[in-house]
Amino acid sequence: EKLRNASVIDKKSVTGDVVTVGSTVHVKDQKTEKSVKYKIVGSAEAKPSENKLSNESPVGKALMGKKRNDIVSVPVPRGPARRLKITKIEA
Repeated sequence: EKLRNASVIDKKSVTGDVVTVGSTVHVKDQKTEKSVKYKIVGSAEAKPSENKLSNESPVGKALMGKKRNDIVSVPVPRGPARRLKITKIEA
């Protein structure tokens, strides 16, 4: 079923303008000032331990379609939402 619904992403279609599947995104947590780099991948490739986040995960969903310097809000189980600023997008 996964193979039937799979689609190949052409690297040429991934630019550094907006976050898409295939993008590497550098973000800075607005509360802790900690910077992290995430690769946005499809759900089958996701490995959070390697900072490969699914486009369907809470952080992945929040980042999709956003641009450099955008601040996204990510809900967390307890407390206020995490606010992440996109500092760089790599194709």
